[in-house]
Amino acid sequence: MNQIWLQIFAVMVGGSILKMFFHSVVMAVIIEIAVLAVAYLLIRRYPYIDLKRSMLFLGGLTVISILVDIGLLSGMLGDVIILGLLFWMLFGGGAGGGRRPQLRHKWHK
Repeated sequence: MNQIWLQIFAVMVGGSILKMFFHSVVMAVIIEIAVLAVAYLLIRRYPYIDLKRSMLFLGGLTVISILVDIGLLSGMLGDVIILGLLFWMLFGGGAGGGRRPQLRHKWHK
């Protein structure tokens, strides 16, 4: 399961590198949305990953990144918000009490 998150991280880093080549705000937003779509396609292949929680987290990262790209948030404030979101995730802010994630299909027992 850790390999999928490394793949998503690689896609996010690749998207950030790709954004450096384009100086247009519109292209930056399109690249961010494309990275989110690729992350969705990667996560969807694994039935034991909680799709809803993972996409909420990645969607939050994408929204913050788009707001920084547009210029509504400063880069420093965006970094602080992303670090706060990471700490919240790591220290159990949305863990649901440590229980196993709900299975998406009844035949995955």
